Amino acid sequence: MSLSLLVLLGASVQPPAAFQMPFVAKDADAARDWQGRVRERLMQIVEAQNPRKEVPLDVEIGKFHDEVGYRKADLHFTSNENTPIEATLTAPKGGGPFAAILCLHGHGGSREKAWDPHSEYKGFAAEFARRGFVTLSPTLGHCTYAPSQLWNLMRLVDVLEAQPFVDKNRIGVAGLSMGGEWTMWLTVCDPRVKAAVVSGWMCTTEGVLRVPNCPCWMPPGLLELCDIAEVHILTAPRPLLFESAIEDGCFPIDATRAGYEKVRKGYDLFGAADKVRQHTFPGGHAWNGGEAYAFMEEALLGKTAPRTR
Repeated sequence: MSLSLLVLLGASVQPPAAFQMPFVAKDADAARDWQGRVRERLMQIVEAQNPRKEVPLDVEIGKFHDEVGYRKADLHFTSNENTPIEATLTAPKGGGPFAAILCLHGHGGSREKAWDPHSEYKGFAAEFARRGFVTLSPTLGHCTYAPSQLWNLMRLVDVLEAQPFVDKNRIGVAGLSMGGEWTMWLTVCDPRVKAAVVSGWMCTTEGVLRVPNCPCWMPPGLLELCDIAEVHILTAPRPLLFESAIEDGCFPIDATRAGYEKVRKGYDLFGAADKVRQHTFPGGHAWNGGEAYAFMEEALLGKTAPRTR
């Protein structure tokens, strides 16, 4: 019986007694070596479930419509699985090039949800668009294992890079819940991503397993590799913000705080402690944005953001 089926049937899954590749580096060189080895293993784990294919991107953009401060259009492109993926593209008015942000929904979400101010996403894609970013908000299907979308997440970066009004050196990603998980996978595996906001996902392995969570986060080989919070260390030294709700029923706040300490220690080795932050706030499993917008403006637009920790 597979591990995922055991989880779905309610069987108890515990963290391994010892991880195969825990983060134990004592200096920056050792940390970079660990990053390379773990990144390679992560991509092998995804490849085993969903092989990467050479499929033409075939980007098609519909007519842009003017909104207040930006232009908006429908877009679709071809996925790694040779099926269409629909997305919403916005661009500031003017020639650019502009910084860009991928806006990723979670379980049961869609590109429309990322724009809905009344949803758990609080219309975060619209807010980034109003603040002068190019945005790209896709609808991504649920997979047996969420990381199987990695190749399509990378194709979304390809889509952005293909736009003449996008600055290739200023691409970020933000997402909630499974979108936060996808944000982690894309950022740690694709160095083209320069900054990230992970909302409602970062946690220790023990914390994720402590409460009911969809087992789609655990492709074979991942649970044993390292503490899932430590995967975020692969983002270092690039800017990284975590949104952690105090009453999040999916990720216990004590475990998200413990996970953040693991990530912060990794950033310390790179001399980049000021590049990683955790924003904790009252409330449940939802996007907050209280620090995220200013964080991305600082990371990708060069504006100064207030610092709380």
